Amino acid sequence: MTKFYYNALKNNKEIINGEIEAVDLRDARVKIRELGYLPTKIEKPENFPCGNFVEDSAQINYLSLREKIFFTNELHILFASGIPVIEALSLMKTNTSNRKLKLISDNIREGIENGQTFSQAINKYSKIFGPVYIGLVLAGECSGELDKTLERMTVLLRQQEELKGKIIKSMTYPCFLIVLMIGLMTLMPFILSKFLEVITNSGGELPLLAKSLLCFSSFMVRYWWLCLIAVAGGIYALNTAFGTSEFKKKWDNFILKVPVISEFIQYINLSDFIAVLHVSYEAGVPILECLNLAGSTVKNNVIKEQINSAADYVKTGNGLSDAFARYNVVPGALLTMISTGEKSGQLGKMLKNASNVIDKKLDMIISTMARLIEPTMIVIMGIVVGIFVIAFYQAYYGMLGTLF
Repeated sequence: MTKFYYNALKNNKEIINGEIEAVDLRDARVKIRELGYLPTKIEKPENFPCGNFVEDSAQINYLSLREKIFFTNELHILFASGIPVIEALSLMKTNTSNRKLKLISDNIREGIENGQTFSQAINKYSKIFGPVYIGLVLAGECSGELDKTLERMTVLLRQQEELKGKIIKSMTYPCFLIVLMIGLMTLMPFILSKFLEVITNSGGELPLLAKSLLCFSSFMVRYWWLCLIAVAGGIYALNTAFGTSEFKKKWDNFILKVPVISEFIQYINLSDFIAVLHVSYEAGVPILECLNLAGSTVKNNVIKEQINSAADYVKTGNGLSDAFARYNVVPGALLTMISTGEKSGQLGKMLKNASNVIDKKLDMIISTMARLIEPTMIVIMGIVVGIFVIAFYQAYYGMLGTLF
């Protein structure tokens, strides 16, 4: 018999510590459950075999946002119903038809049966779920409110899905116009070159605009592959440049100075930041860790530096609203809400309200961007088509003048 030390949940709320003698980890877990506790952590002897559950994790490297929502929501429902974590994961494996979720549920279950906590078992999928998800799971586990944390995370993931859907919906028509314009610019040179060749073969003289377009068309027809290479090379060069922190920082600084787009970039970063800050704070995570978790969602380097500076300021004993005001992290209206929440002791509620305000603001910005892009694309298409029409017109009537 070996002595094991454990942490467990009593009545799914209170965290207790203890020790128990058992043959192995599985036996220890069974005995702890017989006491009426839900084990969350069991310290096992060194070099104790953990089973082979880790091997299968290499088979999965991606989950869609919808799959994460389903997985998180199902676990929340099962945990909230009082079903123990191992049984809940077994039910997930049995009831879902998704192969990846079956494998993940089974691997996590085996990890827990071999002495790991839920957060430790799911940590091997950190590349799939990300540091924010894993950090919030750990926070919920430590606070004894894992089911509530999963519920908040489900809401957070659904907000991300809804925002993604709004962006796609708003950009669908502008993207269609862009594709149509590219199609016109691709096909027109081929059509124009054939038409102008007929004119030149009949002895007609081409106007300057038609000659210029004919040269361009001939180049496109003969050397279209060079254009593809140039585009591919440009994309590769940009990806390489964005891989360097110095270039990305300059780009992030530049993009924050472009009208309309700068507001979109700011609020799209703040949307995830405030939402994660709210969820982590409600899960009982210390405020500095909340800032670190929320800051990891920010992609713009300039905004990330402001948040890091604010976190350092909070570390010295200052309030969250004071830090945000000092480093201009959030707009004035949101700052007032956060300050009010701090003073009234309702910071979690105010962070949730701030998150809702940001989402509404993003809706307005996305609509504005769509309204600006659509007429711009139409004007550009009109200019391109107009140039080709004028060239056709000049060449055609020039040919008629030569013939008659």
